[in-house]
Amino acid sequence: MSSKYLLGALFLMLFALTANAKQEDRSSNFGGPNAVPNQIESDAFDALQGWSTSVGAGWDTWKKGLQEDHGFGVGMDYTGIYFTADDAEGPGFAGETSDKAAAGNLRLYGSWDLTGRGTGNEGSFVWKIESRHNLSSSPTPARTWAFSDLGYAGLVGPPFNEDGFRIQNFYWRQRFGGGRYSLVAGTIDVTDFLDLYGMVSPWLHFSNFAFSTGSATIDTPNDGGFGLGFGAMLTDNIYFMGSLQDANGDPEEPWESVGNFFSDNEYFTSAEIGWSKGKDYIYVDNYHVTVWHKDARDEAGKPSGWGANFSFSRFVGEKWAPFLRGGWSDDGDSLLQKSLSTGVGYRLRNNRDLIGFGLNWGEPNENQGVGTDSQYATELFYRLQVGKRLQLTADVQYVKDPAASTESSIWVTGARGRIAF
Repeated sequence: MSSKYLLGALFLMLFALTANAKQEDRSSNFGGPNAVPNQIESDAFDALQGWSTSVGAGWDTWKKGLQEDHGFGVGMDYTGIYFTADDAEGPGFAGETSDKAAAGNLRLYGSWDLTGRGTGNEGSFVWKIESRHNLSSSPTPARTWAFSDLGYAGLVGPPFNEDGFRIQNFYWRQRFGGGRYSLVAGTIDVTDFLDLYGMVSPWLHFSNFAFSTGSATIDTPNDGGFGLGFGAMLTDNIYFMGSLQDANGDPEEPWESVGNFFSDNEYFTSAEIGWSKGKDYIYVDNYHVTVWHKDARDEAGKPSGWGANFSFSRFVGEKWAPFLRGGWSDDGDSLLQKSLSTGVGYRLRNNRDLIGFGLNWGEPNENQGVGTDSQYATELFYRLQVGKRLQLTADVQYVKDPAASTESSIWVTGARGRIAF
């Protein structure tokens, strides 16, 4: 199955579904909590009550005025993680193993409405740049530490490595139809809008990738690569999202991805249709089905693959967030070929804090070379909002039957701190 044929069929179906749909304004933001506009909005909400100092209040006032008067939203944050395990008996891909991992990430992000501001048909330039760095003496980056050093066929802290400077987002977003449709083109990160639910963010929620995009069964491209994404509200409750991205994207060399997109013709394609109780709840309260395909990558020596995912997540009583998610993949280079995750989140302290608990069963992808015996993972975290800028998260995980370890189980404890400006 070729990505270009799949994409063509999906968009023909989309056109047929929307041809007779009503045209009233249903402005929607199709991204999840990691998407730049949503992250800026979330950070601003946390700071609404102001700082106890006039300097902090002045900064918030200036940013708010900049967005209201000029459509220019900007944000910056720094996140650090630290994890330690009771054993480190993994294969040691870096030549040795460590029972600790730590990393940090500085991000600068923004969104500027340059055309149609306030009409629902805005044209916006969106960007996000990062500086990722290792904070431990271990030669293994935190992103791959769980697999390499612990032998767990999974990721803990997936966006934390030692890549240094990279461009995650550099794209144009065009809304049309009164905000009912949205198109993005440029350097994109499909995890900003693919297979979303309310606790998908490794910056804000679970650290284990099994509770994030695709339940670890989607062979996603590297975080930033040249591509297109499209979202549409088909009715008041039914939405569609699709993407086409260069499968060989490298956020450290984003401009090469533009050439790859038009010359290599090796793509990641996705399509998702879902139901949400309203546009304001599009990622926290939805049911959806996602299908994806990734072309073989000749230079990287990776096979083609495809798969399907489902997700059921609710937001109950403005407090509870239960979820049931899973996926299946055929070939490709995903971590797992079968996965099922369930859990719940609960807001407390006037919705300022969040506690989350998740359970996962996973069957490793045979292409990972660690067998296909089932492994199990659980995670419990508590995220504490300290003041208006700082979030501190305590985390504990238990892995049963890790696929590439001589140990029968592993305990992992960790901490995450995020400060936003």
